[in-house]
Amino acid sequence: MSWQEGVAVAVVLLGLGAGAFVVAQRPSFWLEFGVRLGKALLPSVLKYVTKRMPPEEEAAWREAEKRGQGDEWLKKRWKRGTARTGR
Repeated sequence: MSWQEGVAVAVVLLGLGAGAFVVAQRPSFWLEFGVRLGKALLPSVLKYVTKRMPPEEEAAWREAEKRGQGDEWLKKRWKRGTARTGR
């Protein structure tokens, strides 16, 4: 790379950085960014949060709750990894 190319790349990067700095200072930018990010992520977050246990696991959990051991059962479930993988 010649020195002219190096200077051109530096100028372009400096311009992009300055533009990003000016845009990032505006509150309307951050509000719109948050709204768009929320709209993009909300469906997948809701799908994950509202996902139910398989029926056999739910029955086992309810039995553990009746025995007063529901928290321990859930801790064991998380250690097994079935809650994260959905198995």
